[in-house]
Amino acid sequence: MENGPRLQKLRGADIHRLGVFKAVVESGGLSSAADALGVDLSTVSRQIKDLEIRLGLELCQRGPGGFALTSQGHTAYEVACLLVETLQACEERLEGLRDGLSGVLHVGVVNHLLSTPELRFPEVLRVMRRKAPNLVIDCKVLTPAEIMRQVESRQLHLGILGTSEQPAELVFTPIFREEAGLYCAAGHPLHQDRRAALGREALEGMAYVARTHGSPTDLRAQSLGLVAEIGANDIDVILSLVQSGLYLGFLPVHAVEALKQGAALRRLPLEGPECAVPFYACTLRRVSRSRRTELFLRVLHGISAA
Repeated sequence: MENGPRLQKLRGADIHRLGVFKAVVESGGLSSAADALGVDLSTVSRQIKDLEIRLGLELCQRGPGGFALTSQGHTAYEVACLLVETLQACEERLEGLRDGLSGVLHVGVVNHLLSTPELRFPEVLRVMRRKAPNLVIDCKVLTPAEIMRQVESRQLHLGILGTSEQPAELVFTPIFREEAGLYCAAGHPLHQDRRAALGREALEGMAYVARTHGSPTDLRAQSLGLVAEIGANDIDVILSLVQSGLYLGFLPVHAVEALKQGAALRRLPLEGPECAVPFYACTLRRVSRSRRTELFLRVLHGISAA
């Protein structure tokens, strides 16, 4: 390791470098982190090298063999996470000295959810603008797994998703239930089937598209004897696979009805109860919710429950 001014106390530049290092670790490498941060690869590489010089430690191995943390790098990453979390908490407390309803609220949602009629997201935004005109809502479309990861790492203040996987580190607050139907497309053996209702006897052994993040739709599929032959974590991907005529798939009813090509899909009548997917707002358990997060949750729940 090169000689240089060793770290005695944190400076502003050190905090920035640790933030870059955290992004590198969470992106799985320097190149991906550069894309995520919107900077050149050389800039990220220099920041990591400068941090290693300041600490007098080799934090990671990078090169043709890939990216890997050293044992010291793992500890430095934990410190970087703690530092970022502490700084964010301090920023929120300082904002709270004014009114707590300014700054940026980072929200993650799953694909197709913004158009879900049960959520009524445009109305949520209008009410939030009226109640907190100085608050900016930054909304990102992510997979359920990514939403949970970013809430846990405090990149998001909250997420809105439907999943049967609920880590203990997160709090899941029910918001609404979304109707899902089992669909097939032209070319599938059931597309021309005109039975009034289909049960396990008719469906057992047929291939369907499973959700890779875990969903009540998979439990319903299992009860019908369907076989998870392929997985997807995105509604558009599931839709494309169903449209191939090779697979059955559970899709949000509103999403299919909104498609011009929706008529090409057939919703199969099923024996027993229809499938409703519960959606939740998830927040981090170990920290107190800020005033802006609490307000958003109240507005979200009030409008979705109306």
